[in-house]
Amino acid sequence: MGAGHRTSLSHRIRERSSKHFIVEIAVGADSKLIGQRVLGGLFPGLPDMTLRMIYREGDTILPPFEDYQVHQGDVLVVATTRGMLTEALSRDPGLLRVDASVSSGRPQRVPDQLVAEVMVSPASRMIDRTLDQIGFERRNECRVLGVQRRAHMIRSRMGDIRLVAGDQLLVQCEAEKLNTLRADSDVVLIEWSAEELPKASHALQAIAIFAAVVISAASGLVPIVIAAIAGAFAMIAAEVLNVRQAVRAIDAKVVTTIVAALALGASMQETGGGAYLANLVLAAIGNSGPAVAISAFFLLVAILANIISTKTCAVLFTPIGVGIATQLGLDPRTFAVTVVFAANCAFATPIAYQSSLLVMGPGSYRFKDFLIVGSPLLILVWIVFSLFAPWYYGF
Repeated sequence: MGAGHRTSLSHRIRERSSKHFIVEIAVGADSKLIGQRVLGGLFPGLPDMTLRMIYREGDTILPPFEDYQVHQGDVLVVATTRGMLTEALSRDPGLLRVDASVSSGRPQRVPDQLVAEVMVSPASRMIDRTLDQIGFERRNECRVLGVQRRAHMIRSRMGDIRLVAGDQLLVQCEAEKLNTLRADSDVVLIEWSAEELPKASHALQAIAIFAAVVISAASGLVPIVIAAIAGAFAMIAAEVLNVRQAVRAIDAKVVTTIVAALALGASMQETGGGAYLANLVLAAIGNSGPAVAISAFFLLVAILANIISTKTCAVLFTPIGVGIATQLGLDPRTFAVTVVFAANCAFATPIAYQSSLLVMGPGSYRFKDFLIVGSPLLILVWIVFSLFAPWYYGF
């Protein structure tokens, strides 16, 4: 769907997820890795990560790690992507970044933290110096989680790596400190790489609120709109997310599109535009027979279902279909079923159905992407229905 021409969020995620960083993590007292062993040269406790070396009380353990068993305080040097690192830290809070947080006992992740990537600039004072020699973390109030270098594979401890221009650092900082990183002349912040860390400690609250919204709406206890709004406020009250995060999650383009679609549907209904089009179709088919009438009516409803909402289309065209069926001497249920099927063909544009609008932003899909894929599908469904309906209803 035009993926080669989009600089999409999904493309950026794929590109970002392919980068491997050298990361040092320490095994805390409550880590799930304690006691685990390497099996067949692989470490099942850290899936999708390559274990490079282990440091234990000043000693270095190198591959193949056949007799290695994880102990508290071990420092693991791994090559992994930022996605896998975030997932591992969320799954096992006992894995900590090697820095002051280990000795102080503070967790590696705190609420409202960001993970971002910065690149060492060509004129940086950090060039040819190690992370242990520079005050980058102190002056920017952040933690360096990993180092990535495109030129060659890094096979040493992260603190021993001498930085060169173009090296990328995976850093963690508070959301409010991002401007400090942005203003640092020694590095260039890769703006789109900034991503909030999930709050694993709030997972149960989020699941409980989500389940309550779904159950209350599905059972008819409250309307779905009320349930959804109440759920959003409950998420904020439970500190699963803050007001800033909630506001930022609202896609202005999607909201504008929904409002415009509702206005278009209301105008079609109030002005009688839909009924006028239906009468034009009926006049055009004349005495062509019920098979042609039901096929033309299906196509009209299916096309308009992509302009106005599915529900509006069903409400608007059901009485029109019943009227056409009466004039042709057919069972009104035939055209009522036609409306149901046709109104659900809203996949040629993104504006008529909520699911299309929800995926349009994250996938960076364009309007014409829906036209290119959805239009042939709509025509296929129309042809199948036009052949099946006359046979099924016997006319």
